[in-house]
Amino acid sequence: MTGRTSPGVGAVALGAVLALAGCSATPGMPEPPSTVGENYPGTCTPPQFSWPSDFIESLPGEIDGVGTIVGLRLEYLDDGSWAWRIRSPADREDLVGERVDDSSAGRDVLVDVQTFEVIASQEVELTDAEQGAANAYAAAQASGEAWPSPLIVEMARVNDGGAAVWRLTMCDTATNELSVVTAP
Repeated sequence: MTGRTSPGVGAVALGAVLALAGCSATPGMPEPPSTVGENYPGTCTPPQFSWPSDFIESLPGEIDGVGTIVGLRLEYLDDGSWAWRIRSPADREDLVGERVDDSSAGRDVLVDVQTFEVIASQEVELTDAEQGAANAYAAAQASGEAWPSPLIVEMARVNDGGAAVWRLTMCDTATNELSVVTAP
């Protein structure tokens, strides 16, 4: 035994690593802003788009990679466009394609606010609060979002005193001021 690995084994290992890297993200998935509203161009109201309470119930299953919504954030991208970053649980598979039971498995999908076309996506780890049952539609309805104001710009599942709740960041569309409310 020489301690060397055969070229075939190395090629298989490299192929597996490249395959996993290719599955985890689409090119160009930007990092989320560190705070809600960061980089907004003086307004929180993109032109010609749907409000979360209008689309959030029908969205799961309509967009590739989006299931039960456990997070939603309005982002202004470097190219001057607007997108929704949507977090949801996702299935994971092992190297041979078998489903792995992993409640922390999630997906971030960035979609255009007007067309709902997928811009980019990536695998993520869900927080404990995101792993529990969540009803984004009920939270959106309880938030007080109403046209023309206030607008939901973020919905996040967070732990509050040991219980998972929705933290909703609302934007007053007249003043662009942000406020936070919680919902079960």
